[in-house]
Amino acid sequence: MSRPLERLINLLAYLVDSPSPVTSEQIRQTIPGYDDLSDSAFHKKFERDKASLRKLGFNLTLVPTDIWKVEFGYVIPDENFLSIDLTEEERSALALAVHMVRSGGWPAGAMPLLKLGGARVADPNLPVGYSLGLDSDYPALIFQAILERRVLSFSYRGHDRELCPYAMRHLRGNWYFAGAEPGEPDQVRTYRMDRAEGFKLHTKQQAFKPPKGYRAQDVLSSMPWEDPVARQALIRCHTRLAWWVKDRFPGTTAVKYGSDPDWTTLEVPYTNSGLLLDRLIDLDDMAVILEPADLRAEMIDRLKALVV
Repeated sequence: MSRPLERLINLLAYLVDSPSPVTSEQIRQTIPGYDDLSDSAFHKKFERDKASLRKLGFNLTLVPTDIWKVEFGYVIPDENFLSIDLTEEERSALALAVHMVRSGGWPAGAMPLLKLGGARVADPNLPVGYSLGLDSDYPALIFQAILERRVLSFSYRGHDRELCPYAMRHLRGNWYFAGAEPGEPDQVRTYRMDRAEGFKLHTKQQAFKPPKGYRAQDVLSSMPWEDPVARQALIRCHTRLAWWVKDRFPGTTAVKYGSDPDWTTLEVPYTNSGLLLDRLIDLDDMAVILEPADLRAEMIDRLKALVV
């Protein structure tokens, strides 16, 4: 079964890239998630997806596929899209961003950039990359709940929760989502997706409305558990990975190299210990926290939990 977000993206891409109107039968045979449905189930799901695209600002329009007007197909009119006039510097910056950001582990490629007027594609051998983590089903499920305004049930750090989700965002390496418990629309809470599990969608759509004046950026621009005072961590890592740490934590400096050229000691500024530990744990035995003691102890506790 295809995920709703993936299916919507595939449908939108198919309609945008098609040089001519696309019939519903062509859509059914081409888009994963439609082809294995009965006639009735396909039409119901397709109508829901068209409504979802309309909410996102894309209006599907039926037009004749030929001059005889015997058959009709779907198009997305040009007025649904804004004209983007990028400078050379902006195209170059976008090319680098596309090269670095990966959806589900795969680079986006150069074709979208060429459609924006061409760009210098970043060197494919550069050791850069940033995964959005879309290989998980959870972002698509939360997105569907937000789009259809359905209550979401899940477990968060061992506690069962029900939430009316208002927004989600990929922020500083992690997915976050925010919303309120049913009946308390103004008490907005924020959750980190990788600390939740067992997501289930309630069946009723349009079950809630976000409070008047609510703006996602007001909640998800910064996190309440972040310490506003920067601290310094002393980290010993493999020299060939020093660039990786410096890239993710601006202001990182090499304080000494020691007698072994294969290892570098870095002074790393941080405000969010959880984020720093999340990054360093990916390096496995290629990085060791020397100071401060509380951060080192927290990392040891995490590693012990992984082997239990």
